[in-house]
Amino acid sequence: MKKKTKSKKKSNLIFRIIAVILILCAIAASGFIIYFEVLPINYLSLFIIGVGLLVFFFSLILMNKRLKKWIKTIVSIPSFALIFIFLLICFYSLGTNSFFEDIFDLGFRHDSYSVYVLESSQYESINELNSKRIGMSEKSNEVGSKALDKISSKIEFNKIDYENVIDSIEGLNENKVEAIVALDSNIDILKEEDEDYNNLKSIYTFTITSKVDTVSSSINVDKENFVVYLSGIDVNGKVATKAKSDVNIIVAVNPSKKKMLMLNTPRDYYVKLPTKNAMDKLTHAGVYGIEESMGALENLYDIDINYYARINFTSFINIVEELDGIEVDVPVSFCEQTSSRTSDRKICLKKGLQTLNGEQALALARTRHTLAGGDRSRIENQLLLLRAIFDKIMSPSIIVKYNDLLSSLSKSVVTNIKEKDITKLIKKQIKDNDEWSIETFTVDGSDGSNITYSTGRAKAYVMIPDEKTVMEAKIKLDKILETNKYKDVATGE
Repeated sequence: MKKKTKSKKKSNLIFRIIAVILILCAIAASGFIIYFEVLPINYLSLFIIGVGLLVFFFSLILMNKRLKKWIKTIVSIPSFALIFIFLLICFYSLGTNSFFEDIFDLGFRHDSYSVYVLESSQYESINELNSKRIGMSEKSNEVGSKALDKISSKIEFNKIDYENVIDSIEGLNENKVEAIVALDSNIDILKEEDEDYNNLKSIYTFTITSKVDTVSSSINVDKENFVVYLSGIDVNGKVATKAKSDVNIIVAVNPSKKKMLMLNTPRDYYVKLPTKNAMDKLTHAGVYGIEESMGALENLYDIDINYYARINFTSFINIVEELDGIEVDVPVSFCEQTSSRTSDRKICLKKGLQTLNGEQALALARTRHTLAGGDRSRIENQLLLLRAIFDKIMSPSIIVKYNDLLSSLSKSVVTNIKEKDITKLIKKQIKDNDEWSIETFTVDGSDGSNITYSTGRAKAYVMIPDEKTVMEAKIKLDKILETNKYKDVATGE
């Protein structure tokens, strides 16, 4: 009799523990849902009331000493299921919170510098340049001064000032200096335009970090129209590193009418850099910060850009891998370098529908020289990839990889969009459950050659904007944003 009583007390204790765990998990999960404000108020109320009643009912049964053991055993099965669901909500909520913290732009910017010598030079390390002549053109700004201090902390040297990086390279070629210090992005730009600059090698690389005031916006994103600038860079390392912007997409959003315009601007578009008051390629604007790219596009299309997101397309290999590949209808057969860009091995894809891994997807995003449409075709390919990634992310199977995917994204995205603004849009979509009307448009231009700010006195290939398509883009933006700037032009009246 005593054994039976002890056994009953033990089982009652176990059921009580299950009930307490159920209640605590329900409170924690509800707290996360309320904190993130993802559910609209009507859904939130239903969730809280429904979960509350269910947990209350199950807990009463589990804690009731008089009920038969088999009844409480049956009730414990759905209780465990609820506990599992609540734990999943907590787990994914913590991952989401960490993700938002990681991607929000705190204003830190990274400039990558290197000490360059001629490829034929005997110098292999910075220590060998002690007491030698080193040329510099980055001397008139705070970042340039920090770069100078960095070198000075390593060696003593004779500094030779130059007006621009091209002059410093000429000094190196003429043996007037043994080495130069330059921004890696500037050297990359020159190498891209002229193979003669491939005679340089880096013997020491360092990063200078600075802080800027980030662009902030107070738009009510679930009611007011707004504009987001998507900048795609193609570099290794931190996404906050200043680099060329190879992908430039403006997304105009009308949340009330569920309309969106994705406007693509070719990387080589010849635009005015607002803070430099000089003409350059749009891609080069990214070297001076995402704010420079935004300003150039605002001037080009006569709009205000409220938000931005910078995406590292190199890290996007990891995203595709986390998704177990993406299905893409490759428009044309081609071969492209691997992500390392140093290997002779190439990624070759044939035309047609297929599942791409990370390396293959990046090759499709990069390739342009073998395409008939050049950069225009590359932009279309990048849109294909973005849509394929979006489709895969929206599939139910992604739930098991949710946190791993967020971890990959956190390493490749930085944005000024606040967490509360993102959750507002999610809440609106859950509430309305309507399909969005998405339009894409790419401005066009003609091939040209002109001097750019980044290349100094050297000419570079540029795309001269076609004013007709630029005006067409302005009209499309005007319709989405309802600014009525081009009402007469749009209607023909």
